[in-house]
Amino acid sequence: MGKLYLNLEPFWRVTTQMIRGIDTLSRSFNVLSEKQKNLASNAANVTTPGYRAQKLVTSAMEEVDVHNYTNGPELNLRRETGQIVFGNQLDEAYLNLESGAIQGTNSQTDVALSGDGFFSVQSPAGETFYTRNGNFSVNDQNELVTQEGYNVLGILPGGGTAPITVDSTNFTIDQNGFVQSGQGAQQFLYITSFENQADLTHVGDTLYQGENGTPVGTGFSTRQGYVEQSNVDMVDVMSDMMQISREFEANQKMLRTTDETLRRATQEIGRV
Repeated sequence: MGKLYLNLEPFWRVTTQMIRGIDTLSRSFNVLSEKQKNLASNAANVTTPGYRAQKLVTSAMEEVDVHNYTNGPELNLRRETGQIVFGNQLDEAYLNLESGAIQGTNSQTDVALSGDGFFSVQSPAGETFYTRNGNFSVNDQNELVTQEGYNVLGILPGGGTAPITVDSTNFTIDQNGFVQSGQGAQQFLYITSFENQADLTHVGDTLYQGENGTPVGTGFSTRQGYVEQSNVDMVDVMSDMMQISREFEANQKMLRTTDETLRRATQEIGRV
């Protein structure tokens, strides 16, 4: 009785291509999902004082050589078929450092910062953070603090830094960041600038950490009784959301097509 040999090469070729296609689609879905999360975060902070919109940068992955074994009279020799790119990848997140609009609040604890730089603040654990959110308050120790309860740092007249202490009912901050309280305490707001925005790491809605920051003596101004609004542009957010939605739909159609191709390939080999 003779033996029956099946040439499964076409089946495995199609299956391998489909698996690669599914892997590419999976990567694309992940990238789109991260973009969607980032846009949702921007939209949620459209009214958060001092919020800086964050954008994600993507790029195409490196091309890879592709080959199969369909060359030669017996279709078993290697054939180079060219190069292919297996989707996109996330490269980095960067902050939009454009200033937001200045809005009056009539609260003496609110401070808007114009120009280059960030307020320097300190957590209870002693960590230093940076923020553009000047929606401050005064705690029970008469210290100027952020909404998270972090101390706003000041520069002492003789040098050095310390939390800013004020009289909660009587203190002023002039346009140069000079803080004068009814208690007689005098400090300058500790403003820090960063030459490269890549030095900043987003660690909260309006809090950042970074290295290579330098104290700013000039090039900024402060306004007491005002806050800087978020720089999120909702028109851009909605436009990007619509684009991501269209890309999701396109990838879903490709996934359905791939699934149907695999189903048919499986049925054909089953008939054999």
